[in-house]
Amino acid sequence: MTNKNGVSVLCFERHTVRVLQLGGEPWFIAKDVCQALEVVNHRMALKALDDDEKGVNLTYTPGGQQLMRTVSESGFYKLIARSRKASTPNTFAHRFSNWVFREVIPSIRKFGAYGVPWALLHDFTRRSDDSIGRGSQAGKALAIRKVEKHQLESEERLLLDRYQPELKLGVQDDE
Repeated sequence: MTNKNGVSVLCFERHTVRVLQLGGEPWFIAKDVCQALEVVNHRMALKALDDDEKGVNLTYTPGGQQLMRTVSESGFYKLIARSRKASTPNTFAHRFSNWVFREVIPSIRKFGAYGVPWALLHDFTRRSDDSIGRGSQAGKALAIRKVEKHQLESEERLLLDRYQPELKLGVQDDE
């Protein structure tokens, strides 16, 4: 999923990893990656990366723009490969690394992206917008129909009162 600020989000078991596109390449928010790998001190983990695999970039957050530490794609893979917990079964980091290597990377290799394919997402969005538009039109038509019905019922009552006062609307005389 990509938000309006160009930040993609990878979601795994309610944990998110934000991804920026810089120069056409993905850069991962280091703090998010380290949390997924259960790395307590992300600054120490980043020291082990080459200089071209880490950086600081301006990132949109709910609190506004912030400078955040980022890692390149190769830095992302190195962090996973070097993580002790990523190779320890039954840990979140292990499940996360399996997900990256078994689902995310193969999807990127096969389709050029991970997540909902663009064409499907675009089609879904178009159909959703159309449905909302039709619902809005139907709601307006129903409201107009209710007003018309009320006006007709009022007119019918007036006509009956004026020309056939002995008839009462909705009451049948069985005699």
